[in-house]
Amino acid sequence: MTDDKHAKRAARELAAREGISYTAARRRLADPGDVDQEQPPVLIPIAVGICAEGCDGSRHPGALCRPWRPKDVSARWEVQRAAELPAGRADQVAERVEADRPPGTYNAMYDTWLLALAYAMLTDQHPELRPDRTALRAAVEADDLAAVDAVMEPLDRAAARLMTKVSEVWNNDVKPRLDAYVDAMESDTRELATWQEVEERDAVDRLVRKWRQAWTPVRNYNGYWDPPGVMWVAPKGWLDSLLVGRHGGHLDRVRLTDGRPAVVYAAEWGDDGPPVAYRVRELEPGRHGNVGRLVPSLRSAELVPAADCRDDKPCRVCGQKAGMTEALCNGCAAEREGSELTS
Repeated sequence: MTDDKHAKRAARELAAREGISYTAARRRLADPGDVDQEQPPVLIPIAVGICAEGCDGSRHPGALCRPWRPKDVSARWEVQRAAELPAGRADQVAERVEADRPPGTYNAMYDTWLLALAYAMLTDQHPELRPDRTALRAAVEADDLAAVDAVMEPLDRAAARLMTKVSEVWNNDVKPRLDAYVDAMESDTRELATWQEVEERDAVDRLVRKWRQAWTPVRNYNGYWDPPGVMWVAPKGWLDSLLVGRHGGHLDRVRLTDGRPAVVYAAEWGDDGPPVAYRVRELEPGRHGNVGRLVPSLRSAELVPAADCRDDKPCRVCGQKAGMTEALCNGCAAEREGSELTS
């Protein structure tokens, strides 16, 4: 049998076996490398498992590694979210404060993505702020929210120093910095090598789109144009509340060393410990030296060292905070004044 007869027989057998035409079988046998158009893809099963941080998979071929994630642990949902950067952490920090808001007030939870964007920018620009993975994993596996907060505290403090409630600081410093970061992310064309990089980039891309949408005017359902913007003062309040809860400080009414009553508007933070200073606003005084109507004057946002702020003294009769030298609230002071007049 000649070689041509062998080739014809092999072509007929291949055509019958693969369900293709005789011509296609002859073409495949003539050029074995050209099989992409005819053969179906070959599925190769691989194992997927959690591996050590920084593993490139070379030590165990045939397995697809991915880094540990907080949701891999059967801990409470709030603990998992508090350990997940950037969006999970931002949502969980905000929920602790916004859960106590009275009904009918503005729901700032819609703007938690802004805090997530700040987390993403800080961890990208300052890798040392990323939480230690070993300590974070131990805290989540222990189902300990306080331990997660302790691991995340350097990042929380950096975000609290970045965010602000002062419009001049926001417009001149914070917003331009976030704009520059968003521009850099949109123009970044680096090739992503690992699943972790792809997931992180996808999360940041969603925040970048949120930022762009926030500053694009849109027409509401009534046909009017809604002004662009975001509730940028909210993240500062969330972070101040979280850190004051851990280290103490003032987030309410205070009395300054010169006797003026004031309300704390925002806290300024150092590298550790309680606040180093407060931005305060004066309050309208009452009749008996009390704070009065508790209406802050929007004309003042004074930065006062923490040592110059002290707690309000409670009224010695009813226990309410008075913030006055004689330590009486308005109601009790008025009753005392009336009794003195009738006696």
